[in-house]
Amino acid sequence: MTAILRTALVVALAVASIPAVAAGQDTSPASLLRRIELLERRNADLERRVRELEAVIQSEPSQGGPIPASTKWKDLANWRQLRRGMKPDQVRALLGEPQRVAGGDFTYWHWGQAYVIFYSGKLDSWLEPQ
Repeated sequence: MTAILRTALVVALAVASIPAVAAGQDTSPASLLRRIELLERRNADLERRVRELEAVIQSEPSQGGPIPASTKWKDLANWRQLRRGMKPDQVRALLGEPQRVAGGDFTYWHWGQAYVIFYSGKLDSWLEPQ
């Protein structure tokens, strides 16, 4: 029993003597000042970039209007290039932006009476325009 207690005591002392700072971390004041300076430079850079983006937004305000409708979906040749398993970007390149999107387990993109159905992010089926 005493051997177990002695072992537990030695282990507790060993654990208590492990430094709280990981190896390679220097907590000297000079190191901390360098880290603060680096963070201040990064912060100044981010603030500059945000100001530039805000200037672009203010100089070219969004019209808030609808996305211009594409007529690519009306061309049956584009529909005939569809293949199961295509990604949404590939379908968008062929047919243009959908007029309406309905989500859920299956995602439906509508153009008039025509539509495509995606399942798990891949083209599953479609109905061409009449």
